[in-house]
Amino acid sequence: MKIYANQLEALLQSGLQSCYLIVGDEPLQRLEAADAIRNKAKAQGFTEREVLHVDKKFKWETLFSSMGTMSLFAEKKLMELYLPTGKPGAAGSKAIVQFVENTPADICLLIQCEQWTATNDKTKWVKTIEKQGLFMRVYMPKPGEFGQWLRNRCRKIGLRVEADTISLLAMRLEGNLLAANQELEKLKMRFAEQTISAKAVAGLVADSARFDVFRLTDALMENKLARVLRMIRSLKLDNTPIVVIHWSLERQLRQLLFFAYIKSKGQRVSPADYRKQGVWQNQQTAIQAVLNRLSVADLQRLIQGMAQLDRTIKGQAQGNAWLQLEQWAIKFCS
Repeated sequence: MKIYANQLEALLQSGLQSCYLIVGDEPLQRLEAADAIRNKAKAQGFTEREVLHVDKKFKWETLFSSMGTMSLFAEKKLMELYLPTGKPGAAGSKAIVQFVENTPADICLLIQCEQWTATNDKTKWVKTIEKQGLFMRVYMPKPGEFGQWLRNRCRKIGLRVEADTISLLAMRLEGNLLAANQELEKLKMRFAEQTISAKAVAGLVADSARFDVFRLTDALMENKLARVLRMIRSLKLDNTPIVVIHWSLERQLRQLLFFAYIKSKGQRVSPADYRKQGVWQNQQTAIQAVLNRLSVADLQRLIQGMAQLDRTIKGQAQGNAWLQLEQWAIKFCS
C-alpha cells in the first residue's frame, strides 16, 4: 500500500506490516516515521534490531544470513536496511524482492532511502513492497502548507500560539523542519502553559530559514516574487555560489522552453514528454501555469538574461551579479 506520512499513525494502530519502505530527503518526517515503526515493532515483541547500511561494498547475501541469525532471547527481529541512494542495483533489487516475498512472521523489514525519483516508484522491488507492506514518501511542505504544518505540530506537542505567531514562525523557519521542531520544543520549555504571542517570540526564534537553490526554483515557478527576492538575499548571505544558482535556473529555463515549443505547435505536453525531461507529477501543475504565462519568445529572452549573468559571473562583463539575478527574477515573475 502507498500512503502519506499523516496516515502512518492510524495504520500502525491496526497492526504491523511485514515490510516498510520510507523514502524522501526531508529528514524529520522520515526519522519520526521510522521511530513510530520501531516502537510498534517493539510493542509487538520484535525485541531484536539489526541495521544494515548499503554501500558499494555491501553483499546482498548478508540480508538473508541476517534473517537466519536470531539472538537466543529474542522472539522476533526488526531488520533495517539503510539505502541512501534509493538504487539497490539489479542484484539488490532481486534480493529485496525475494526477501519481501518470503519474509517469515518473526521478521519485520524497514528500508529507508534519502534520494528518490519518480522512476523508482515503478521498479519491481518497490512494487513488491507496495503489494506486501507499506510504501511512504515524505515531502517538504510547500510554502503555502508550512503554516498548517506548524499549527499541527504545535497542537501535537501542546504548544498554544496566536495566529500571528504562526505567520512569524513560518517566515523564519520555512524550509527546515528539523530546525522548526527544535525551536518549537524550546518555546514549549520557555513558555510552558502560556499562549505565545508574535511579539513574545520575535526576538527568540533563530533565523533558521536556509533556502536551497532548488526551493528558489520552486518559488519562481509559483511566481512568488517577494519570496524569491528574499530567498536570493538569504542565499547571498549564506555565501551560496551564484554559479550554482545560475546553473539550476538555466536548466529549468531550457526545460520550460522544451515544453513551450511543444505547446506553440498546438500540441499537448504528454506524460512521455514530462518523463523525457525528468519531471515529477507534483511539478507538472506549476510548469503548466508558467507555460500559460510565458511564451517561447519570453523564455528565449530570459535565457539571454541568464547568458548575460553568466558573463558577469565569469568577469567577462561588468556589473553586480546578485543585482542582475534579482532583476532577472523580477522579469520572470512579471
